[in-house]
Amino acid sequence: MTNFEKRVEELIAKHPNLTKDEAIKIVTEKNERKKLKRNAKSNKGSIGKA
Repeated sequence: MTNFEKRVEELIAKHPNLTKDEAIKIVTEKNERKKLKRNAKSNKGSIGKA
């Protein structure tokens, strides 16, 4: 089981009223926000080094 699948299963276990599709959407959106934040942070640090 991948980390993504684990997170989906944990979210469904914590909130049984969610469908699997809704849980996948939530986890995917969270991953995208984390990716954007990580990229913004790395780009911010590299501006002064150019």
